[in-house]
Amino acid sequence: MRFSETLRIVFINIIQNKFKVLLTSLGIIVGAVTIVLVIAIGQGGEDEVMAQFSGLSAETIYVNPDYSISSFNNNESIPKLTVDIMNQIMDESTTLSAIDIRGSAYKESVINGVKEQMAIAGVTEEYSKVSNLDVVYGENISDIDVEDYTNAAVIGDGLAKKYFMKPEDAIGSTIKINNRTYIIKGVLERRGDGMQGLSPDETIFIPFSTASQYVFDNNTMPQIVALASKLSLVKRAMAEIKDTINYVLEDGSVYKLEDAGSRIEAATKSAKTMKLLLMSVATIVFIVGGIGIMNVLFVSVKERTKEIGILKALGSSKKDIMIQFLLESVIISGFGGVVGILLSVYIMPLMKYTNIPVTPSVSGKVMALIFAVATGTLFGIYPAYKAANLKPIEALSYE
Repeated sequence: MRFSETLRIVFINIIQNKFKVLLTSLGIIVGAVTIVLVIAIGQGGEDEVMAQFSGLSAETIYVNPDYSISSFNNNESIPKLTVDIMNQIMDESTTLSAIDIRGSAYKESVINGVKEQMAIAGVTEEYSKVSNLDVVYGENISDIDVEDYTNAAVIGDGLAKKYFMKPEDAIGSTIKINNRTYIIKGVLERRGDGMQGLSPDETIFIPFSTASQYVFDNNTMPQIVALASKLSLVKRAMAEIKDTINYVLEDGSVYKLEDAGSRIEAATKSAKTMKLLLMSVATIVFIVGGIGIMNVLFVSVKERTKEIGILKALGSSKKDIMIQFLLESVIISGFGGVVGILLSVYIMPLMKYTNIPVTPSVSGKVMALIFAVATGTLFGIYPAYKAANLKPIEALSYE
């Protein structure tokens, strides 16, 4: 039998059983939608991770209080990091290119006549280099500001746009924090991602010395953030920092060191694990859909036993019959895949209401179609084989 004739018979049978084909392909449709969404969510998660760490260099090293140890749990007096400790770390290190000490607090502030709780970060002059925060208007906090306890302030792009007509209008304006007036001397570029729990766009940056005296309280635990000269020196830099802290402080174990590279790797790995988990769920959906196709094909084989007998009597080979039923399975699953992909196009915009990050991709749609066709092929082989092996005499006499 010619292939075109086989194809014509397949399409005639599908058209005559439109409703059954639609019901059969439902599992594949759901599976295709799931695959597209799963890949979009997985990619969105990875993109979100990269966006969160986009402002950080893999050479960044954090010195944070280790809140898991008993000293914190027992409310013991914990030695705090200071500018002197930061300077000693820098002086004794052979691997660091920049270092910053910072602390943060939320205080009631008045900016352009509006009173609100705002994030305040006390920083030293190298915070912009360490955290990759550039000033787009005005000037940044300088070493003189830190040494002289000045009332200088630099604000994030979000605050500048929220309280002023244009970000550049903020320069020269004042902010009141704890009834102390600060003059805005700079506005940072927009970042959009967090910085150790703070959003730079929504934060007021002032000299660390000034913040220590007028903003921070006893509960504020400063952290040190350093930048290694190159990635290969990160481990050595961490060892040097740890040695200095252990020497300067009575108990250096209350502080732990982390590098941004490890954080990025861990977060990316977590996002990929979630992606694989979601993919496994989508695969299960496809398997269920494939079983549905197989069951329907078995029923179809029984219903069309006489037809198969006639085709064999007219000279159709086992191969022709097998190709016919296999094509039917592939076309049904392919149809389900295409419908699922089209549905995903309309469902994807709705994901924004769930606050789940998604990144649509062509690869997701292609993979969904491949999965759909592969499922139809795999689960269609056995019913097609059974149909091809029916004996003509038994098939013709089947009631």
